[in-house]
Amino acid sequence: MASWGQATRKVHNLWSEHPSVDWLAAALCVSVLGFWQHGHVLSGHSLDQRMSVYATVASVAAIIGGFGTAAISQYATSSGRRMTFLRARFGESLRRNWVSILTSMTAVSAGLLAVMLGDTGKTVGWPGWLVGFLLFLGLLRSVRLIWLFRLLIDVADHDGTTTNNNEPVRIVD
Repeated sequence: MASWGQATRKVHNLWSEHPSVDWLAAALCVSVLGFWQHGHVLSGHSLDQRMSVYATVASVAAIIGGFGTAAISQYATSSGRRMTFLRARFGESLRRNWVSILTSMTAVSAGLLAVMLGDTGKTVGWPGWLVGFLLFLGLLRSVRLIWLFRLLIDVADHDGTTTNNNEPVRIVD
């Protein structure tokens, strides 16, 4: 029987290597929430409240997408022994993660703006389920972006504090 640590590592490896898992997780989350609430996340909200939610989430997703662009710049310009190893070993997976974040944040913004344009009634109907899905997808991709940022910062910090001989950099006053 596998230990808890091994199981956690397998889940982490699956999650980090396959960003498409977020789409499935978002669908599962919105389904569970819908079952629990007996409707989608916007059930019972007025048109004005829904418009505020659409605009706010679309704006936040666009901002987070901008952070993703900054992280990609950091990744692209970083050099050093550990960064070179990271690119050689995990480059394809990292590229999939970066692209998934940018495309999904674009999808979240565009999807919410499209729902905003189409929502003119007293009730939302099926687009409410789409909004719930996009909310969860944006949340999951934000977590993925934070994980990637942390990874890059850790690697850049390590590469920036060692010399070519792998000795710590000495600071002289």
